[in-house]
This record gives sequence, C-alpha cells and structure tokens, in this order.
Amino acid sequence: MKKLSTFLALLFIFLVSTSNAQSVRINFVRYKQIEFNTYISEWENWPNSWNESGAYAIIRNIYDGMYEVSIYSYDDSFLVSSTCTFDSNVTTKKRDSQDLPYLNCYSDTEGDQVWTNVVSLKSLTEDVTGWKQDGAQLYLWIFSAETPFSFVFE
Repeated sequence: MKKLSTFLALLFIFLVSTSNAQSVRINFVRYKQIEFNTYISEWENWPNSWNESGAYAIIRNIYDGMYEVSIYSYDDSFLVSSTCTFDSNVTTKKRDSQDLPYLNCYSDTEGDQVWTNVVSLKSLTEDVTGWKQDGAQLYLWIFSAETPFSFVFE
C-alpha cells in the first residue's frame, strides 16, 4: 500500500508539472546564416542582406527556467533543437562584446546556445506578442556540429 501511495504521489507531481509546460510558435520572416571556417578557425561575417524565411520555432517551457527551442523549416521539417537554461555568465559577456544590452543567452549541455534579443524565452512563453517588438531576434549557435553554424531569425 505504501508503494502504491508513493507511486500515485509521484504520478500526481509529474502530471501537474507537465501540465504547466507552456509552448508557443514564433513565425520567422527572415534570417541570416553563417558557418565557422574550421581551416582558419574563424566565423564568417554576417551577410548584409537577409533571406526570406518561412521557418518557425516552437519554444516550450519545460520546467523552472528550462526551455526547449525547436526550429522547423517552411515545409514543417525539423531542423534543430536545443534544451537550454539561462546562462548569466555568457549573457554578461555577450551583452558587452556584442553591444546588445537586451541580449539573453541560454546554454545547453552540448555547449550550443540560444540567444534572444529584446525578449526572453520566459517572456515569449508567457506572451508571444512580445516577438513583435522592434529588434526582437532569436540567435541559434550550434557549436557541437562537425561544422559549427549559426542562424539569426527575425
């Protein structure tokens, strides 16, 4: 009986915590992409022009500041995903070095990063209309790939 009570209590906690998970969809209008040149150990420069995009992100608040950010192409095919948490150390460094005072940086266990400018993942999961703010951007830095790459989406 004690095992059953423990099991039911754990099941209840699991159901309550997963029912609180929130997710939102953000549609991107345009994007830029760069790659890391492994021969000269440098990132490419960001291109001047933007590419049109039909891509979108699903951002899900898993629990207590942990987010899953999944990117899909215009035809709904999965591109990449990161399960990440806010990283105050990277945020402080990147706000200074990138001259973006409203930048928020999130890191995952593989070292990949998601950055948001002007908005945070938390604010987006609470109110997706924040994505319409001037300067709202989502950066995705994939360092763990054979050839590291990055996207910036608006």
